Amino acid sequence: MHYYNRIVFLLITVILSFQSQAQDNEPSPWSRFGLGLNTPVYSSLQSMMGGVSSPLINSGVINPDQPASAAGATTTLFQTSVNSSSNNMTDGDSTATITSGAIGAMGLVIKKPGGKTALMMGMTPNTAKGYNITRTFENETLGEIAERYTGYGGTARSYLGMARAFHRKTWLDASSSDSVYVTRNSLYLGAQLNYLFGEVIQTSRLDIQDITFLDNRTSTIMRHRSLAGLFGVQATQLLYAKYDGEKNFQGAMTLALGGTYSTEAHLYTDYVRIVETVQLLSNVETPVDTTYFADITDSPSRLPSKWTAGGALTIDMKGGMKLVLAADLMREDWTSVADDFSVDILGSESASWAAASRTSFGLSLKPKNGGSSAGALTRSTYSAGFEINEYPIAYDGNQLAGWRAAAGVSIPLEGSSSKSSLHLGIDYGKRGLVDNGTILENSLNENIFNVQVGFSLSPFFKNLWLTPRLYD
Repeated sequence: MHYYNRIVFLLITVILSFQSQAQDNEPSPWSRFGLGLNTPVYSSLQSMMGGVSSPLINSGVINPDQPASAAGATTTLFQTSVNSSSNNMTDGDSTATITSGAIGAMGLVIKKPGGKTALMMGMTPNTAKGYNITRTFENETLGEIAERYTGYGGTARSYLGMARAFHRKTWLDASSSDSVYVTRNSLYLGAQLNYLFGEVIQTSRLDIQDITFLDNRTSTIMRHRSLAGLFGVQATQLLYAKYDGEKNFQGAMTLALGGTYSTEAHLYTDYVRIVETVQLLSNVETPVDTTYFADITDSPSRLPSKWTAGGALTIDMKGGMKLVLAADLMREDWTSVADDFSVDILGSESASWAAASRTSFGLSLKPKNGGSSAGALTRSTYSAGFEINEYPIAYDGNQLAGWRAAAGVSIPLEGSSSKSSLHLGIDYGKRGLVDNGTILENSLNENIFNVQVGFSLSPFFKNLWLTPRLYD
């Protein structure tokens, strides 16, 4: 392997190792239930298009949730992003705003230019816990009491997969005496092996202000791991293409369909729970007695299967303008495995598992090609999208749900002499408990504003990564 290729490979390995220690932190009280709140694992382009995943094919962007898409890459790609989030929470007359930031998903696709087989690997955040809740009330016997709940940690997903492309080409009449050789339809197949892992730590504390009474502290530590498969398929069909008598492109329309299926998986949890009587001495919390202790290794549970399905219509116009319209569905029924958890992962009798879903709509537009003299924004691609989410958690019979609207731009880094691009995106959404599709006003509601900066890097065409040179 060439010297520079080794440096790139080592750099990517170090960054992926770093991300395993730097998971997203979801600053929401709802994250205290179950495995934590799902964190978006989208690429920047997916995020800007409202989370559309299964039908999305882009030769310069990695789609980590659709293993078949790797075969559509033009060449080797490396991709990552950073996120900043502002979460405004309102509950009655109380309000709070928390700002956080983290590294997003990282991925690598390895593919020779013109090849049909691709290898993909990476790591993405999966779920996160990040809450700090305090409630104060009066008791007739004990006086003022403060309840405190804290939690942090989460799970991540690492993956290794392979994809293969199959193309069928045909001659298309351009005039009565000439024709053009085009791709009529394509089929992409892919598979991933996913490893879920992570640690979640939760602490609840009952603090009685009267020092004549002892306090109570409950600590729970859960270490999760699971292995599952993810399979994907994408198919494209050229609906029409038009050329003039000089073989100049006049327009085309292509339909893409896609779907994924994630298998049901066994979840193993190392579970430690300690209930203690504690006393505050000189601002130091000192355990006095242990009233309960449990230490369970490899506690078995199950994770449900998940499927996605969607379609996209691509319209290519004369002059280089390109419009993509896409929609996507996701379903994951956690009620099917609700009775298979051998330890209390939900953490509350008021919480229960629910059927998760996501409905996404997105579009992207690339303006007409203005030539080499046009500015970078003229050669960029603009995207927007909307998604509706139902989370796998219900509280007091009402499911947690929300919506998100997103927009952004992908700017080509033409100075790199490659297909590298910079992605800038923003989104705004709302989350809370719903009843008959309406977010309840008398419960905790969240308004979330996110900013995302990502990039997709591909090699300079004269120095292809991970490809041995034929000469020095």
